[in-house]
Amino acid sequence: MTPRQKLNNLPLFQKILFIVLSNIFLIMILSVLGLRLCTGACSELIYKTTAGNLTHSAYTISNHLKSIENVSSSIIAAPEIQTSLCLVDEVEDRSLWTNANRIINNSLQTYQSSVNNNGVSFLMIQNDHFYNSTYTVWKSRLSEESLQAAIDAAAEKNGAAAWTPADPGSNALLMSREIRKIENLSLNRLGTLIIYVDLDQIIRKANAAAAQFSDSQYILYSGTDRIYFSKSLADQDMDQITASSSRRYQTFKLDGHTYFTVHNTIPGYQLEYYNLVSYDEITRALNSSMTSIFFILSAGVVLTVAVSYYMIRSVVKHFNILIQKMDKFSRDEAAILSTKYDSDYAYRKDEIGQLHQGFERMTKRIQHLVNTNYVNELLAREAQIKALESQINPHFLYNTLGTISWRAKAVNNREISLMTDSLSTLLRATLSNKKSLVTLAYELDLIRSYITIQEIRFEERLDYCVQVPDCLKNALIPPLTLQPLVENAIHYALEEIVDTCHITILAEESEPGGILLISVTNSGSSFDDDLLMLLKENKKQPVRSGIGLLNIDKRIKLLFGETYGLSLSNEGDCAVASITIPYHTEESAPC
Repeated sequence: MTPRQKLNNLPLFQKILFIVLSNIFLIMILSVLGLRLCTGACSELIYKTTAGNLTHSAYTISNHLKSIENVSSSIIAAPEIQTSLCLVDEVEDRSLWTNANRIINNSLQTYQSSVNNNGVSFLMIQNDHFYNSTYTVWKSRLSEESLQAAIDAAAEKNGAAAWTPADPGSNALLMSREIRKIENLSLNRLGTLIIYVDLDQIIRKANAAAAQFSDSQYILYSGTDRIYFSKSLADQDMDQITASSSRRYQTFKLDGHTYFTVHNTIPGYQLEYYNLVSYDEITRALNSSMTSIFFILSAGVVLTVAVSYYMIRSVVKHFNILIQKMDKFSRDEAAILSTKYDSDYAYRKDEIGQLHQGFERMTKRIQHLVNTNYVNELLAREAQIKALESQINPHFLYNTLGTISWRAKAVNNREISLMTDSLSTLLRATLSNKKSLVTLAYELDLIRSYITIQEIRFEERLDYCVQVPDCLKNALIPPLTLQPLVENAIHYALEEIVDTCHITILAEESEPGGILLISVTNSGSSFDDDLLMLLKENKKQPVRSGIGLLNIDKRIKLLFGETYGLSLSNEGDCAVASITIPYHTEESAPC
């Protein structure tokens, strides 16, 4: 048994429950998919918002570094520094050096106060003879190797700012820049400006700009050198972060915690950074929301199933009661099952009430027919059938008409004899002929008998003419095809006018062995426009002749196909009924 057959054989209760559960399951799947889409869109929005805020801190760092470069431009162009360094470079007088050294120190201290907020720990100027620094113990924070690397980097930049890492683990950057002689645009090297930048201070200020991420952690790289990292990060943590951060921003787990990471470069500087913020709170909020939504959906499904089960049972039980009533009644027409719901069914107006009320009415009518009318009805029906059989017995009719004709001839009444013989011919054709096709000659003989009766009735007012070649009289047509058309002409023309009615039957073959065209034309009447179409579409109620026209058209189409049939038209003052059928004879008749 196929699954469809199994489903069809299920009880109504199980079918409805199956439909409801299928819909609930489908809604559940669509809800979960929609929830995933919404969650994904929400997470993506959170990612972009978080990444945007964290990227803002990178711009803050870039602005601090650019501010330091701007201050460095002022320092190397300051007149007192230019003059003092030129004096040291050109004169070998130590007393003059001492005065120049004091001027340089004072100028550096002034500039130091203006860049303290930018994370600058100290400023220093190196020349060929001595160092000037705003931090007297600068050697405790800056090694000779880092200092020389900064000086070399500045030399390569030819006066532009160069950024180099300070000593490993110091979380500091060195900005170095050559001081060149401006006077006379000689651009001779006078010394090198070195600015020691504390990245901790800059990054704290950058994080403060994004207040919601004040706990963010940074890792800065210059090339492959790690120049800064937050103190809370261990080496293995940083290695894992840099190895797993393949995208610009993403989340990943570290030591059981979820972090959001942005991986990019400081704008305007070749410094690669990784910025991390804790994502645990957002993750907990999302998971809590998802859990609550799934719980609500699950509870809704359970509640819906329970309510659906109860409601379906409350409906189906009434159908089961009706089935029990029908089953009991089918076994014994005198027994009707009574239930406690019968009084309710009598007043219900829904489908259940209508079914039970209809069944009650049906059982009462059946019982009445069985108990009161059944036997009498059978006896009366049998008597009617016997009477009809005797009335329409063809031999009885033919013998009776033959007797009438013989009596008319005996008294020399030709008209009565002629009408009786014609009526006998008509009845014999209509009651005895069982063929689906007859010859055109046979049909014309039948019409001749009918016309004979009508000529006696209407005398000279009926003019009947047949224009059918002898070669076409053996053509086969459906029986009683032309006679109803002639009868229709007499009914609508001759009976309605006082003038002579001309009826003409014309037959022709469109091509040898092709199509036979037969037309019945009468004067004194006309057909309504599209009469057959109106009759078919019930837009015009058919009377006796209308039913005959439809019958002729349907029989022809059933026998020969939709391309053949009856058509009605008007030509001048005459109505024309035309029949189109294939030309066949008894020798060439289709099987």
